[in-house]
Amino acid sequence: MIVALSTAGLALLAPPMPRAARGAGAALVVPRAPFAKMAAEPNPSNVPCVDEICDDAEPVKEDIPWYKKGSAYAEASRQYRRTVYMHDEWVKHRSSERFFRNVRTIGSSGVAQSLGTELSFVTGTAIFCVLINMLLTGYQDFSGVMQEAPFAMVGKYLGPISLPALPFTISMPALSLLLVFRTNTGYFRWNEARTLWGGIINSCRNVVRQANTYFPDDPRNNALKGRLAANTAAYAKALRNFLRGPTNDEVLRKELYELVDKGVMDAAQADACMAASNRPMFCLSAMSANIREADLNPIDRARIDSSITTLVDLTGANERIFKSPIPLVYTRHTARFLSVFTVLLPFALWPVMGSSWNHWATVPATDVIAFFLFGIEEIGIQIEEPFSILPLEALCNGAIAATMDEMIACDEAGKFDFDPKKFSSSRELVK
Repeated sequence: MIVALSTAGLALLAPPMPRAARGAGAALVVPRAPFAKMAAEPNPSNVPCVDEICDDAEPVKEDIPWYKKGSAYAEASRQYRRTVYMHDEWVKHRSSERFFRNVRTIGSSGVAQSLGTELSFVTGTAIFCVLINMLLTGYQDFSGVMQEAPFAMVGKYLGPISLPALPFTISMPALSLLLVFRTNTGYFRWNEARTLWGGIINSCRNVVRQANTYFPDDPRNNALKGRLAANTAAYAKALRNFLRGPTNDEVLRKELYELVDKGVMDAAQADACMAASNRPMFCLSAMSANIREADLNPIDRARIDSSITTLVDLTGANERIFKSPIPLVYTRHTARFLSVFTVLLPFALWPVMGSSWNHWATVPATDVIAFFLFGIEEIGIQIEEPFSILPLEALCNGAIAATMDEMIACDEAGKFDFDPKKFSSSRELVK
């Protein structure tokens, strides 16, 4: 069984475009600078990488026992798998050189390093299988001369310790189906999570677009429009914070206080958001309050509120994926099946590797098979919880915050204003 582990370099997010100069009345409007600033800040994805893991930022776990380093490495390396593809990355991804590149980096790949413990145990089992049979049935020295077994008396009754290949042949299709279903289910969860965040991006943009269209053009409503945009950006970051966990709290606090420093959010609101038990819903409630305070007609208010309602639905869908893993009985049974299969595999390979010196080809053959089988299961585990490998920083800072900044700035600069005096007739207007 051969699995192609395709990888490519991580994309660098381009900084946001410069904003247009504000109009004469800009002094009355709350500044929007923090959105562009946060979009331009570097994130862990913006580093050149080889294979899945970045050489210059590879996590070091010196205080962790060797038998736990694989798991610690897999967890620490997830932040370097947040890929954002642009044109250059797609060209590299489909290049014919990908085969040589992927084969060359097998040993240094993230999957191989994550499976260090499992592969070490399987290798030890294979070495034990070869050595115990050498001690029981005899061995060939470096001159090619057969030597008597040190434990020939025991070997006379036990014979070579091996297993027939038939049970493995029969069980392999069942194991393959379990692994395929496991990986496919993990991919479906990853794809759904990315689709949900695509909906979040679109709905956040719609909120700001509708605010630009429906909010009256006066100092009070312009200030409310700015606060609505700030709360919308804060919502996306608060949802990212919930999905990433407490380790992301200080990042969120810093981002909220950048909004406070720019005057688009109160310090009390930022503190209340950090203290809230459900921070995304707190930000959505703040957005609804901004709409309530604005001088809008009921129809326009309902349109914007509909976009916020969509964000509530998308938030619940993200929570559903995060809080509900694949049934544990399925995951555990697959892991047990795979572990028993690979541990016993050397004893089935030993008889058919007789053409090699003392059957030592059993060890590399077992390692190769175990690497690919465990690798398939590892991929399914890694993508089952998709939010720590999705590029949420790029989506929050670039796709949402920077776009909002551009939309607000263009609206304030009058880029969307219509001046009928510039057109002498409706025909020219159509043109």
